[in-house]
Amino acid sequence: MSEKSDIIASIIDALTDPVLFVNTRRDISFANTAAYKLFNGYPPAAATPEMRKLLSGGLESGLRNTAVIMGKEYTVTVAALETAGESLGAIVVLREMTDIRSLEAELKEARNSCRELDMIIKSSYDGIFVIDGSGIAIKYNESYCRITGLDAAEMMGLHMREIVKRKYFSETVGLKVLETRSVATTMPTLSSGKKVLITGSPVFDENGELIRIVANVRDITELISLKSQMEEAKELAERYYSEILHLRGQQSEVDGFIFESPKMKSILSTAVKVAHTNATVLITGDSGVGKEVLARIIHNNSEYKDGPFVKINCGAIPETLLESELFGYEKGAFTSAASTGKPGLFEVATQGTVFLDEIGEIPLALQAKLLGVLQDMKFTKVGGVKPIEMKSRVITATNRDLADMIGKGQFRKDLFYRLNVVPLPVPPLSDRRSDIFPLARHFLTKFNAKYNTNKTLSTQVIAAFEEYDWPGNVREMENLLEQLVVLAPTGQLTLDMLPEEKFAPRAKNHFSEGKRLGEILNDVERNLFRRLLDKGYSTYKIARELGISQPTVVRKINRLGLN
Repeated sequence: MSEKSDIIASIIDALTDPVLFVNTRRDISFANTAAYKLFNGYPPAAATPEMRKLLSGGLESGLRNTAVIMGKEYTVTVAALETAGESLGAIVVLREMTDIRSLEAELKEARNSCRELDMIIKSSYDGIFVIDGSGIAIKYNESYCRITGLDAAEMMGLHMREIVKRKYFSETVGLKVLETRSVATTMPTLSSGKKVLITGSPVFDENGELIRIVANVRDITELISLKSQMEEAKELAERYYSEILHLRGQQSEVDGFIFESPKMKSILSTAVKVAHTNATVLITGDSGVGKEVLARIIHNNSEYKDGPFVKINCGAIPETLLESELFGYEKGAFTSAASTGKPGLFEVATQGTVFLDEIGEIPLALQAKLLGVLQDMKFTKVGGVKPIEMKSRVITATNRDLADMIGKGQFRKDLFYRLNVVPLPVPPLSDRRSDIFPLARHFLTKFNAKYNTNKTLSTQVIAAFEEYDWPGNVREMENLLEQLVVLAPTGQLTLDMLPEEKFAPRAKNHFSEGKRLGEILNDVERNLFRRLLDKGYSTYKIARELGISQPTVVRKINRLGLN
């Protein structure tokens, strides 16, 4: 018995909580090491009046209360000891409240986390099904039942093999995850006919043991149906997309064809006449003279004006792609061909106008096919056999000498004659100087509106413009005036703002050395006013054009001797 008592005493002494044995006289007859540490090595009974007060109370078994001992709050748990109906005293266990409160806080946080997790699972639109590490179903949400149409409650507690055996599913993702210990996906068809996508994700503990499998379920029946509808509409959408793609950037405002010269009046008159026919038009001229603007005027005055205007720069498309871009291709026509094929630009331009710019850049091999298309008004897609009727107007343009290219064997003579039914040669700006001032005024108005400015042109700038040869033609003038409007520090654009490399050499040649500035300016103004008067402008029209008053015009004309 003594040996057993020693063992019990050793066990009690090893406990981390203070433990006291109190006899029936309320004396402490035993205290473990933790109790002595609590009272700084003194016997508990003698150490503090709190213990004497605590022991004066009852020693009924199960009694639990709190007490402040040595400045700290403890819970006091009493366990009465009896033998043969006789009381031997009681064991008193003390536990610091700090530990208990910490445990209570942790327990509260764990409960809150569990509640939050349950709310998240419950509110998920996707179905969620949870399996434990051995393959037993343990949890689900309402979305799972809604999507699958199954009563998941019937599966709780069942192993995944049993679920398959009972034919809830033909296969379960849970078994795959159990086998592979990695993410797995299945797409079973339910008995209701629904198609679902189920993804199972393994959850491991800190020791790498599989403890949970979370299956996420999504209804993809509608997605599959939408995919089918999209495939059916893809060919039509491809055509619309191609049209948008090639017309993008071509939808900027067309300001019209600005002209005063007799040459341009004749060209425009011819363009309007031919617009009402279906004749093929070949527009020639240097870069920047306005070939595209003229082509748009023809389109806008034709029966095709409500259809698309599709511009194709034949020199900008690689030779290997040009044929498929023009005529389109069937699915599988070549290795990189789209699975649905693609409409060509001739097809995109149905009931509209095809503008083939830089026609001289088309390779000889393709020239023969283009000739056949223009003669028969039918074309065949690359890789296709069925001819498609062409229902669009064709206008071509080039800045190259096609007659010279024919002599060098670079362009087919028969194609040239087929394209050149109605030739429209647009002269460079240097050959129609009377158009320079109206164009400059037009672009100045355009960019003043664009940049919210009110810039004006000095008479010297106008004269310099009319003397300059404009190798870049109308496009060069447009770019220069936009630059001047943006960068000019004052309200009037003056001669010193013009690019020196372009205008200084001409000014040097034009003005005699030794002349004073006043004489030079008088020469410029005299030349300008003489040109305007030669055009038949009245003094009121000259005033409107130059932005000055009519009396000022009269005074200048008289001063310059231009009566």
